[in-house]
Amino acid sequence: MDASRQEDTFVIRDLETLKVIADPIRNQILDILVFTPQNTKEVAEKLGLAPSKLYYHFNMLEKFGLIEVVETRQVSNLIEKYYKAKAAYFMVDSALLNFESSEGKENMYALVESVIITTREDILRSLQARTLQLEQGGESKKRSLILTRNLSNLNDEKADEFFKRLSDLIEEFSDADTKDADDQTFAMTIAMYPSFYFRDLKDED
Repeated sequence: MDASRQEDTFVIRDLETLKVIADPIRNQILDILVFTPQNTKEVAEKLGLAPSKLYYHFNMLEKFGLIEVVETRQVSNLIEKYYKAKAAYFMVDSALLNFESSEGKENMYALVESVIITTREDILRSLQARTLQLEQGGESKKRSLILTRNLSNLNDEKADEFFKRLSDLIEEFSDADTKDADDQTFAMTIAMYPSFYFRDLKDED
C-alpha cells in the first residue's frame, strides 16, 4: 500500500467498531459518503429508502468516528448536516480476525456476511436504478457486469501467485479513482479462499 493511500485509510481496531461497520446499510452509506458530503435525505434518495430508516445508522457511524459532519446549512427552521466518510478506505485489523478464537471466528463470519450482502444489495439496487433511468429517457450506454464463481485445484505456490496478482489488481483499481463525483462509480468485490468440505471422521481403529 502506498503512503498516500495509507494516510487515507481508517483501520478498525476494536470489536465495537467492527460490529458497527458489519452492516450492509452502513456499508452502502459509507460508499456514498466517500466522494461528496451529503445529508441524510440525499443518501436515502440514492439508496431508495426513506430518510427515517437511516437516522439510526448515521448516528452509529458518527458515534464511532466512521463519518463526520463537515458542513451545516440552515433550511427554513432546520439545520441540515452534511456528512463525509472519515476515510476513503476502511480496513479491519487482522488481530480481530484471529480464526483460532471463538470471538475471532464470529468476527470473520460477520465480516464475510456483511461484504456478501452489501454486494448483493448494491448490484440489485444498481440494476433497478439503471432500469428506471432508461425508462425515464436516460442515455443508453453499454455497461459490463462480471459475476462468476469458479473452482480450481491449486498448489500453494500457484495459489500465492494468484493472491499476489489479485492484491495488485485491487490496489490498481483503488489508485485509478479519479475522485470526480461526476464520473461513473464502479464496485469490485473479490473473494479467493481455500474451499474446505466437511468429511466424515474415520475410526482409525
